[in-house]
Amino acid sequence: MQVTAAFTSSSQQNTTFRLLADNATVVELIQDIVTACSGNLTSPGSIVPTAYNDSIPAPKPEQTVQYYRASTVALTLDGYNNTGAFSEDDNAPDTPLPTNIDTNLLNCLNTTIGEAVPLVDAANMRWSAPSSAGLLVLSYLIWTISGSI
Repeated sequence: MQVTAAFTSSSQQNTTFRLLADNATVVELIQDIVTACSGNLTSPGSIVPTAYNDSIPAPKPEQTVQYYRASTVALTLDGYNNTGAFSEDDNAPDTPLPTNIDTNLLNCLNTTIGEAVPLVDAANMRWSAPSSAGLLVLSYLIWTISGSI
């Protein structure tokens, strides 16, 4: 299930970023973002994931300012409309971000999300040694193949 969470700037009331991803990712990222960026956020303790539906103010593709993890996580900006996103011209430039947004919050969000959602989480990969039965089967297969050569 896709969910979204809103992050409103404490210094620029016209700046609300929204995170869009699966529920587990958004729940984890809310914790990371609140820890790293709470000084830039309005009411950081009240940020919760909400189900994504295509209603306003649900984030729209043309509002995306950054994609992460092979585009499975998106950060959007309310009010931003990147007309270049829908151009059939591959060389069409993106619409610049507005100049009156909280760039400190944007930088904090971008850094925190980028570090928290890598493509592969090598620290959590688990390697386990093959079982005795697996080694026995492997040994038998090698012995059988080598005997038939």
